Amino acid sequence: MKTFNYKKRNFFSGPHLLGLILLLVGIFVLVSPTFLESGSSLEKVITVGVVTLTIGLIIFSSYSGVLLDFSKNRYKNYFSIVGFRFGEWSLLPQISKIEVLPYSFKSQNVPNGISPTLSGTVNSFKVILYSKSSQSVFSFDYSNLNKAIKKANQIANDSNSDLIIPSIQ
Repeated sequence: MKTFNYKKRNFFSGPHLLGLILLLVGIFVLVSPTFLESGSSLEKVITVGVVTLTIGLIIFSSYSGVLLDFSKNRYKNYFSIVGFRFGEWSLLPQISKIEVLPYSFKSQNVPNGISPTLSGTVNSFKVILYSKSSQSVFSFDYSNLNKAIKKANQIANDSNSDLIIPSIQ
């Protein structure tokens, strides 16, 4: 089965970071009665810990992505929660070429009075899939050049299309 699964997620920023924090808080709440004394009942501690863990797991495990199925000539834009993917299959246009391109942008977080205001240039690499009409069909972002080339090779082999990798300094 020739498939390619692109997952759009970053574990250490945005909602995934919140999910990770909630998971850690839930674990702390569940183990805290072993070393901390509290006036709360054990049932309340377990309830708060389990609810926090559940919410953290749902947030941490949710992401969006694109699933390409070259054997059945279809694709699905999906949203995944705890491993269940929600989305509709659509007809995959014929992919004629794949290109790996460098991409840079200026990143800046909004000052909020709590965290430091960081800004800087972010370098990433785009794997762009083109149809027969030379129209861009899909674009996948990777932070590592070697990973981008590896994934582009996989897609090129599965879709029998040309791979173009310009010399990237």
